Amino acid sequence: MFTNLKKTISLIVFTSVLAFVFSESTNIPGLYRYKLDNGLELFVAENNSAPLAYIEIAVRAGAVTQTPQNAGLFHLYEHMMFKGNEKYADQDAFTNAANEMGRIDENGTTGVDRVNYYFTIPASLVRRGLEFWSYAIRTPKLDETELENEKAVVLSEINADFTDPSHIRSAALFKTMFPKSPWRLSPSGDPAVIKSATPENLREIQNNYYIPSNSAIFVGGDVEHDEVFQYVKEIYSDWKNPAEPVAFEEPESKTPLMRDKKLVFVNAGADDNMIQVGYYLRGPDGEIDADDTYSADVWTNLAGDPNGVLAGTFVSEPALGIPDSDYIGASYPTRRVTGLIGFYAAMLSDSSEPVAEDSNYGFGSIETVRTGNLNPVEKSDLFLSVLKKKAIPAMANKEKFFKEKSISFVIQQLEDSRTYELESAKAILASLSFFWSSCGSDYFFSYDKNIAKVTEDDVVNFIQKYIQNKNGALVVSVSPGVWKNYKNAFLNHGYEEITAENAFWQK
Repeated sequence: MFTNLKKTISLIVFTSVLAFVFSESTNIPGLYRYKLDNGLELFVAENNSAPLAYIEIAVRAGAVTQTPQNAGLFHLYEHMMFKGNEKYADQDAFTNAANEMGRIDENGTTGVDRVNYYFTIPASLVRRGLEFWSYAIRTPKLDETELENEKAVVLSEINADFTDPSHIRSAALFKTMFPKSPWRLSPSGDPAVIKSATPENLREIQNNYYIPSNSAIFVGGDVEHDEVFQYVKEIYSDWKNPAEPVAFEEPESKTPLMRDKKLVFVNAGADDNMIQVGYYLRGPDGEIDADDTYSADVWTNLAGDPNGVLAGTFVSEPALGIPDSDYIGASYPTRRVTGLIGFYAAMLSDSSEPVAEDSNYGFGSIETVRTGNLNPVEKSDLFLSVLKKKAIPAMANKEKFFKEKSISFVIQQLEDSRTYELESAKAILASLSFFWSSCGSDYFFSYDKNIAKVTEDDVVNFIQKYIQNKNGALVVSVSPGVWKNYKNAFLNHGYEEITAENAFWQK
């Protein structure tokens, strides 16, 4: 999956890039930003279409800041934020206070690059809402009895992930592509860490990450920006930073594999008539490769075009059994240090179409290829061969790749999509929050300017740098019926089976 706004991204910044006390106008009408002396950032989006105010507080933390020793504590801490604080003694008092404000959609999430908390309340209560989250984020009780109760909740969520097919497949992919630190893509964490967690462990998370220079507040709706700033300054200006912020672990290598790795996953919910395939490569990271992410966005738009080179190359191979171009796709979500490029397709498990006499894709015997009716193993190998020998070289050819769409057209599409997705104050702030957590807020505000600078040569250079002649992971998902009939063939062709026992780094 991907989005033009690249909503899955993160970057911890402990020092001020922009120092300002008064509001700084932005290139988005009605959107203002501030920074307090302690480094806390504030973004206010004015929109008086309804008498409501959206309030979010976000922290640059989550899976990306984990180590094996604390994996899961960010998730557990998020749960404990709702269990009482200096002003609201317990969860009931906390919930009642939110209900008294008429809150809508209250929630907290722990993701790969960010932890955030938010709700929507009547605009007249915006100061009260800002104070509510200040107590929650700055003075959580972290009661030991509540902690023991919440451990059971978090452990049940992790155990559910251990049996969920999508989580099993993803965990195996992440462990393959990030062999040195797969925990940086697993927000749920390690059951052993959760079981042994103490209030002191959570205080360490609070003291190192829940700090103003690593946080931002987002307010939108029927509000006045300077008034919101005065409230935030009054409530949050005495929030302190630690003397020395924690160091951030370096990102992993862009070349984790010496050769392509082939994995097969048996999905109990899969259809006997379909094979799902995906091929994944390391992509640019928002923290250190920001310039390449713009080219990646243009590439993703082109690669996902049903009339483009990628889809056309695969659909023109009848032996693959791909019904039409809607069953082919590509993805790239920008993240702080865990960017992945993906190609995917759905293929019919049987094919009655013969293969061209001169086709030879480097797998199996040429006699088998000539007779057609490839089995699922051969189709999976053929997918990878067509991708690497035909589709990727075609995309690296500027004349072929930009034949159906000019780069100016693609850039206009991206800009139009961004404009459409930023129609409401809440949508603006939700997107900005994701950008802020991965590449910093300046990335968000300069996106249109930088995407407009991308050239055809930039896109080709991106393909050559991250895709062409690189090694990745091929993941094939099949039904139990297909696996029963072709297990030995998969294993003989170099595939490793993904299971719930070997997929997760925690095990």
